[in-house]
Amino acid sequence: MTDEQNAVSRRGIFRGAGTAAVATSLLAPFRGWGGVAWAAESPKTYKRWVVATPVVDKKISEANFKLTEPAMPQIKEGQCLIQNILFNVHSATRDRMSPGGLTKPGETDNTNYTLARVLQSRDRTYKEGDVIACLGGWQDHQVISAEDGPQPGYDLPSELVKQLNGTNNPWGYVFRPVMLKMHSADVLMDIFGTSGTTAYFGIRESGPMLPSDWCAVAGTTGSVGAMVAQMLQYKGCHVIGFGGGADRAKWVTDQFGIPAIDYRARDFEDQVKKAFPKGIDFFSDGVSGPGFSEIITKYMKPDSRYFNYGSAGAIYSSELPKPGAKPAVAAAAPTPQGSRPKRSFGMTELTYNMCVEKNIKIDQWQAQEHYQDRLEAEDYMSKLVFIKRLRAINTVVDGVENIPKAVVMQYTDNPYGKLQVRMSKAPLI
Repeated sequence: MTDEQNAVSRRGIFRGAGTAAVATSLLAPFRGWGGVAWAAESPKTYKRWVVATPVVDKKISEANFKLTEPAMPQIKEGQCLIQNILFNVHSATRDRMSPGGLTKPGETDNTNYTLARVLQSRDRTYKEGDVIACLGGWQDHQVISAEDGPQPGYDLPSELVKQLNGTNNPWGYVFRPVMLKMHSADVLMDIFGTSGTTAYFGIRESGPMLPSDWCAVAGTTGSVGAMVAQMLQYKGCHVIGFGGGADRAKWVTDQFGIPAIDYRARDFEDQVKKAFPKGIDFFSDGVSGPGFSEIITKYMKPDSRYFNYGSAGAIYSSELPKPGAKPAVAAAAPTPQGSRPKRSFGMTELTYNMCVEKNIKIDQWQAQEHYQDRLEAEDYMSKLVFIKRLRAINTVVDGVENIPKAVVMQYTDNPYGKLQVRMSKAPLI
């Protein structure tokens, strides 16, 4: 790939060379959103929420947050100042705010998948006026760099992803202008964020999906499950969803026109057996844990496919793991299927053993492991959006002042789809 092609893949446009490049570099502090006009009118402080007190026993409230107004930071070489426009509330936020978690009292959670605009830049990749994806905090402005790595606990991206993004972060890149023309901020962060890409790569890696396939989609009222269900429908598969309660199961049917089962029903297993009389060909599971996933796996066919991408059953449980508790699945000896997958996502030993016995193909990974193909995913899903076969399922809370309310909602209101906080309604392009 040439340097110019690299520029296109990262930015969607060609950047000038030679004299134009020098001029761009010299005038960078004075261009666009980051120029003197912005500096003259820019606020002296910004709003930033931090943890006031840790979350104990998963009982989260707005009292766990504190609003601060630090001075607007000055950027250094290799940095840029951004305005956060919208971010996705991470499902693990509550656990990160718990004692021993990643987000300590006095700190903000800087691991939220965020859409932002670059206001000022001295960075090698991010330029003034760019609309970007990045990891952001509970704040309306912040300083980032293309050198920033992924969130704690995640591996650095591959060299292919670094080349594509021009950053050290799989979730840090400049949106192509065509994407900004076609999609709003909430859609970009939902369908084209980690939810949509997880669904896209999960189906791709577990495929080919055929019209004869009977598919069970867990978490259909959530963000990834909603995307998986819609994409499988487009493939012509037989899709059955699930909801926690009769009302949520009905919501799935009303939204997507597919049968849905209430997994809280007393006769849940009987309903699963009846819904899949010949067995299950593909199971998309973002729930894991005991009970639900074990029952579904029981009715999977030999040589079927199991895409396991999350552990909502553990994240939203009412009880914290006991100190020193063993993982749900201990390391297993090599089997005919190979060594046990690297990540368990809460898969129980019973579920895993059933998969081994039935020679079920298990896919366990996170979307960023396939982000060298991010543009492929964006193009495919944009097509589905354009022909009205894929739409965002999200709940948007407006205002930086409502960030604590939104985070608490994640656990008390059980919102449909992706929960997002929007801090600006300004046009993206």
